[in-house]
Parts: sequence; structure tokens; C-alpha cells
Amino acid sequence: MIREGVKVDAGIKPQMGGTSINGEYFRMDTFAKAKFTAIVYGQTAGQELTLKVYEALNAAGGTPLQLGDTITMAQGIKVALAMVSPTSTTEGRTLVLTPYYFNGEGTLTAGTALTYTAADATSIPNRQFINTNDDAAATALAACINDATYGVPGMLATVSGGNDVTLSCTEPGGGDRQVTCEKNGTGAFTITESNAELVVVDLIQMADFEVYVQDLTRDSDYTHIQARLAEIETNAATCVVLERAMEGYGPVGQCAAYTDTSAAA
Repeated sequence: MIREGVKVDAGIKPQMGGTSINGEYFRMDTFAKAKFTAIVYGQTAGQELTLKVYEALNAAGGTPLQLGDTITMAQGIKVALAMVSPTSTTEGRTLVLTPYYFNGEGTLTAGTALTYTAADATSIPNRQFINTNDDAAATALAACINDATYGVPGMLATVSGGNDVTLSCTEPGGGDRQVTCEKNGTGAFTITESNAELVVVDLIQMADFEVYVQDLTRDSDYTHIQARLAEIETNAATCVVLERAMEGYGPVGQCAAYTDTSAAA
């Protein structure tokens, strides 16, 4: 079972805003490796935050040292889910979508960037969506993105709440790495709006940081690791998930209140 070999904890609890958040320190002396995954919701144009990982001597955070580099999570970059809300959109305003696909090595590779433009009438072959009112603009934009010929391969646009267009992947998380990119489904996409009339909000953006126990300052008895988020906007919700894996030990203990499996009773 996965739960017997990988221990999962909340590296930083889910919360809105917070400006700067330090997670707890977790021990690594009985684990071979660990991975922090930061998840961000709600960032808008121009916003970003940072993720850092630290090592320390103990759970109290004694004599902390940063591991690796600082990761900056900027709005619109390789997101898994986003929302666009056209609002009184002037002709000529643009939305650029760049899909990313998994290559045979499991890494994300950029596809073709496609530009969709607000116009006085919808023209799917020209990737133009009507701007006469907010609801009509949203419906037309979704139709452009979903078109089999002129849309974005591997992406899905869904209209909800009038003028809200949710952008997602046709296969969340990507598909079979052995098939072509178009059949594979996107793993993520980058979204860029030309101005505030196309209101874009990130719904899911992730970053991960992996730690190997041999890279800790072991000759000084560094045994614990921590995640830190900083420069968080008040409108952004965040959390960090920590996974730790062992070699030669097991099963691990989980701090889950409830558990079940797909196996028949």
C-alpha cells in the first residue's frame, strides 16, 4: 500500500493570506527522501509568492539553514486550473494560452501559444470572441478554446456563473506519456491576459521541492526540514503537503483521521 511506504503530512496548513507562513519542522533521520508540494489558489495578474525549504537541528527549528534555491510562484505560469471572467472587454484585448504536455521523460514541454482576441463578432477560425456583453463574451471564448481545429489541444473551457470561464485539462494531471501530446492531454498551461478587462484568477498552481537525506548538513546533526511561504497576497489561499519516503523501514504511521481502500470488503 502507498500509505505504508509514503508518509503524508500538512507541511503548512491551508489558509487564506497570511503574508508569511512558516511550517513545522519534520524529522528526516529515518527517511531517505521527502517532497514538499505547495498549492496556491486565487492569485491574480502580477501577483506572486515564494517557497523556501529549511533544515534545522531539531523540531524546535534550531539554527536553521536554507536548502536549495527560493522558488517564486508567479500568477498564470504552468497552472492546472484557472478562471477567466471577461468584463466589458474592449476590442483587441487578448488572452494567450500556452499548453504544456508531458514528454516521454515525464517533464513538461511547451506546446504552441494560441492568442484569442475580443472582437465585434465571433470568428472561431480567427480565434476571435464577441465582446458585446460579458455573458456572450464568455460563451464565445469557451467555444473558441474548445473548437476541435482552432482550440487548444488538451484543454477544456467550461462556462459557469454567467461570465466565468473555467479552464482545465481534458485529462487532469496529464495522460499516458507514451502517446502523442495531443492525445496525452495537457499537464498544465500558462495564461496571459492583455489587461484587467479579462479577469484571470489562478485556481490551482503547484510547485514542489524534493529533499534527500544525504544533502542535509549531517556532520552537524541536522535532522529536520521545514517549508516557508512568503510575500503572499491577502486574496491567495495556500497550503503545503509533505511526503516522506523510507528505505529499509515500514510500514509508516499516518496521521489520518479516516482511511479506506478500493478493495472489496
